[in-house]
Amino acid sequence: MSNLRALLAATMAAGALTTLPVATAQAASAQTSARTSASAAATAPVHRAALACSRPKGGRSNYSWGDGRTSVTVYFNNHCSHRVSAKLHIKNAIGRNYTICMTTNGGTQGKKKYSIGAARTLTAITKGC
Repeated sequence: MSNLRALLAATMAAGALTTLPVATAQAASAQTSARTSASAAATAPVHRAALACSRPKGGRSNYSWGDGRTSVTVYFNNHCSHRVSAKLHIKNAIGRNYTICMTTNGGTQGKKKYSIGAARTLTAITKGC
């Protein structure tokens, strides 16, 4: 009986040593990775801008964007009943600054992605083009 207990204990110990640490390490790695990406996303700055509508009074066209490496995605929500043209101001670290025109239809929301390059950042959004 004691041989059976010793064999059973040795088998369980060997199985536990080979399976539990691997599964535990993978789970811990996944949790750490999820926390790291969540905290990185939480600390990334989000920029916002709003442009007033001519119709209806008090309405706005809202914009938000984050700092990307080589591109920027501009999220918009146009509460106006008409098209709104916005000027995106791009700052260039190695050359001239420039602007991009973005037009959105009234009553729409969505996103537009622009490839701007590594040395450039979107600094502001103003009315008109």
